Formats: sequence, C-alpha cells, structure tokens
Amino acid sequence: MLNEIEEIKNKLDIVEVIGQYVKLQKAGANYKALCPFHKEKTPSFIVSPARQIWHCFGCSTGGDIFAFIMKVENVDFGEALKILARKAGVTLKFEDPVLRSRKQKLINICEVASSFFQDNLKKNKEAVDYLHRRGVGGETIEEFQLGFAPDEWRMLVTFLLSKGFQLNDIIDSGLAIHREDLSEINQQMTNRKLLVNNCYDRFRSRIMFPINDSSGNLVGFSGRIFQGKLPLKTIKNIEETGKYVNSPQTLIFDKSKILYGFYRAREYFHKQHSALIVEGQMDLLASWQANIRNVVATLGTALTSYHFTLLKKYISELILSLDTDEAGQKAMERIIEPALANGFEVKVLILPEGKDLADYLLNPVNKSNLADLINKAKPIMEFYFDRALQLGDKDTLDGKKAIVSYFLPKIKKLNNALDKAFWLEKLSQHLAIERQFLEDELNKVSPEGFNQVVDNNEPVVLQIPTASRIDLLAERLVAFWVKNPELQELYLPYYKYFPKEYTDICQLLMKVEKAESLEPNQLKLAGFDDNLISKINQLFLRAEYEMGNLESYGVDLVEEIKEGLKNLKKEVIKKEMAEIELMMKSAEENHNTSKIQELMVKFKELSQELIS
Repeated sequence: MLNEIEEIKNKLDIVEVIGQYVKLQKAGANYKALCPFHKEKTPSFIVSPARQIWHCFGCSTGGDIFAFIMKVENVDFGEALKILARKAGVTLKFEDPVLRSRKQKLINICEVASSFFQDNLKKNKEAVDYLHRRGVGGETIEEFQLGFAPDEWRMLVTFLLSKGFQLNDIIDSGLAIHREDLSEINQQMTNRKLLVNNCYDRFRSRIMFPINDSSGNLVGFSGRIFQGKLPLKTIKNIEETGKYVNSPQTLIFDKSKILYGFYRAREYFHKQHSALIVEGQMDLLASWQANIRNVVATLGTALTSYHFTLLKKYISELILSLDTDEAGQKAMERIIEPALANGFEVKVLILPEGKDLADYLLNPVNKSNLADLINKAKPIMEFYFDRALQLGDKDTLDGKKAIVSYFLPKIKKLNNALDKAFWLEKLSQHLAIERQFLEDELNKVSPEGFNQVVDNNEPVVLQIPTASRIDLLAERLVAFWVKNPELQELYLPYYKYFPKEYTDICQLLMKVEKAESLEPNQLKLAGFDDNLISKINQLFLRAEYEMGNLESYGVDLVEEIKEGLKNLKKEVIKKEMAEIELMMKSAEENHNTSKIQELMVKFKELSQELIS
C-alpha cells in the first residue's frame, strides 16, 4: 500500500490536481487561490509545488494531495486513494476483489446497457429531433450519454445476454422485469432455470438518462416516454405507464440517496457555495447549457435527509427552481422546511414568464440572463409572502384569514425580533389589519413542521476554535525561523518564551544553518518523525505566505521578527503575571503569608523582566 501511495505522489503534481478544483494563481514559488472550503475575498489558500502540500491560512486546514481530495470530495482515505490512483493510472491491488464483486457486476451491466441506449438514439431521428426541439444540443447529448430504449419487449435483454451477462444479474440490475417475483423463484425453485421469454425490458420506447452515484459509477437510469409517428407496440396506455420511469431499488441504486447530475456538479459547488435544485433531467440539461454548473435534479421525489447531508458537505445555500404550477409550489415547500431545519439558507428562483425552467431557457436571450436571475433569487420569506397572497382575496374576510393562517406560522419561526416586526408590519399594511391583532394571533400560533427556530437573514457560519495570541505569535515567528535559519541569533534570547509544542522544532533550528537542510527528504534521511516533518512543511508554507504579504506592504522582515519576539515575550510574561495575581488572591483568602511573599517576589521579577 505504501509503495502505491508513493507511486501516486510521484506521478501526480499537487498543483495540477488542485487546479482541477480551484483557480490557482502564481505567487512567487507557490500558488494561491480563494479557499474552496470557506468564503473569503482575499486568497489565503496556498499550494507549494516544491513540498507538494497545501494550506489555507483562513480556515487553518491543509495537508498533502490525499488530504485535499478527502476534503474537497468529502470521502475517506480509501476512496481518495482510488480517485487519485485513477488520475495517476496506478492499479491498486486491493481493488481486484471489488471489481469482481456483485455491485461491480451490476455497474458493468448498466454501463453496457448505456452504450446500447446511446447507439439506438443515434438510429432514432425522431427522438433526436425531439431533444433538439426541447433545446438539448448534440454536445450535451454526448456529454450526458443520453440514449433511447427501443419499443421492443426483449431487445436489451437479448443484447446483454449476447455480451455474456447472466439473466438473473440483468434482472437484479433493474433493467429487466420477470413475470414472477424473482425472490420467490430463488427461494422455492432454486433449480429452475430462468427463461428469457418470462422476462422483458423495463425501459421501452423511452429517452434514457443514465444516473451516476456520487463517485461517478453508472448505477441506474431514468426513462422519459417517447412516441413518434407510429403507434407503440409494447405500451398500450401511456398515461398509466408514467411520463418518467426510474430504475427500481437495487443493490447499487437507491433514488433517496442519489441526485441527478451531482457527480458532475460537485466540483462547481465549492466555487459557487450554492446548489440550484431543479425538478427533472430536462431542467438540469437546460441549465447546464446556460453555463450553470452547480445544478442537481431530484428523481421524482422530495429531497431526503441523506440528500441534505450530502449537499451540506459542499454548500450552505440552496436555490430552488421547481415547476410553477400548484404541485410544484407545494413540492417547493416540502423541500424548504427540512432544508431550513438542516441549516441551509434557502432562496427561490422566480422566472419572469412563469414558465418551467427548460421551456424558459429555449429562448437564447433567457439563457444569458439566467445567472443574473439566480443571483437575484428571492429570499424565503419573500417567497412565502407572495405565496400567501395567492391563497386568498385580501379584500374579503375569508381571504384575509387564509393569508394570515398560512403566513403567521412562517413569521413565528423567525428568531430575529426585527425580522418578525418587519413582516408583521408588512402583513398589517397589506391586509389593512391592525398590527396588534396580528401579534395576538401570532402568540396563539405553534410553528408548523420542524421545531428548530430559523433566522433567514443570518448565514450558517462554521465556528473555528480561536488560538491564543501567544500561539499565533509563536507560530508566525517559528515559521519565519524555519524559512530563515540564518537569523537564529535574533531568536536565541527569546527561546524560553516559545510554547512547549515548539520545543522540538526550535531545538532543531538551533542546529541548522540553512533552509536546504530542512527539505523533507533531508529530514527523512536524518530519521526525523513524519509529524515533525509535516509541521515544518506547514511552517515553510506559512512563512512564504507571510513574507509575500510583508513584501507587498514594504515591511522589513528582520524588523518584523524583532517586533514579534518582543510582543511574544510581553504576552507570555503578562500571562504569567495574571496567573500569579490569581494565586495571590487565593493565598490571601487562606491567610498564607509566606506564599503571598513568595508570589510578590516572583511578580516583581516578572515586572522587571517585562520592561527590560
């Protein structure tokens, strides 16, 4: 395993890999970028090609190429290893059993089926023309591997059998249906051979959309019914069969855990910090063609807790764009409530012409305006207010009741008093009802749905533990020392003021005359601990980042170090004096005269040291 890890590191350049996720800019010997893991305006994310490491000085996270993939892809080390192995063209020995596993066999069947569907779409001009009329271009058809399932009972089954797959595996993949319950066949008639005539293709006369899981594996399909000029042979009643049919639950496919387009969109989540949620495949493809890439689609179901957990790892804002009919509006609300409960900021995309997204984007002018519309997406309380006004006539008593009964619970959930006051006043003015009456009604309301109180104006902020001023000063100063060992004479008088966690590094630096001696390979040959080497690498990166800032502002490095050492000394002594004061108070309460005298002497010594 270690040899494979080293081989991957040797074959991949960290700059090239990270550059696939963020836009890097050259900054001296390093590269910098806006951090993909937190919002910032000034780049604090640094990548070192020399040391093959990265670090963000805004959110204090960093590491090697594996640490980056684990964080950006939100996977464990084993999955990161697989991802990087594929990028490097390295074969992992432990993957062989997986490739022979049951899941992999089903994935293989889906991949072969996808090729079959793609080939059949190319032969069906009517289906291709339909996609073009719906605004789906040839490049998008190719990129998303759209296909067509022929209007035949067993054409796919026969094809897959010819490729060497077993009938029971084809059925388990969800691509074929057996006339009898397969579980009963397996349990009661284990010796009975499955007959092809007892099976038929699940997808017939449908435009096919392959579905990938979050790792990019092709695990299922969604098929949209399509009828050309000729009547269908295998489907009697189109209404009964459903406009869209998804793969059933299988060993590899669970629609409650999959979002269409997620695998492609996730690399754009970090750039946009938001996800556009659309209702179906056509809406997603239209958005993608309008250069909106942070977009995913539901598979005919509401967002599940698994979906929220998955999205939360990448973004904190959801922008909803569902159908504008009543069903779409209700579906929107079913997403909003749990989304807010899961800590998302939620907005709603309102299209000017009241059309569904795919239809709206058929107009080329609208395509160019979509990004601007997304930026102006309506905050959730505005959406609720507008929706409330659609529920009744504000000039009638029943209409006022309908509006108030819908909107007051939404106000109740706000935990910001100013927000509550604002919306109560707006509702009061719009309905011509005294605000006091609305407040009385509000006090009677129990918030519907989830119990968590939500403030829609304040974003969810990741709380990062703050280091002490001593720790911050010490780390910065040691970083300068690591980068400039020749300046050790400046540090020696202040050695005792550095925190204990820097003892090993400081002792090493006292023996080093030049920075080249601190190169990772040199330290490894010298037998130093990997943790120490990693810390020194991080300090090198910190020093280059800080020195770049000093250079930008014309600050002299030596003077900055001298001032920093003085401040470190002052902070350490002041902390010790504060601790002595507390001990003196305790001694006074216990009438311990000798202890008080001892502490007073120590306090006086520190006072003199402070001004020396």
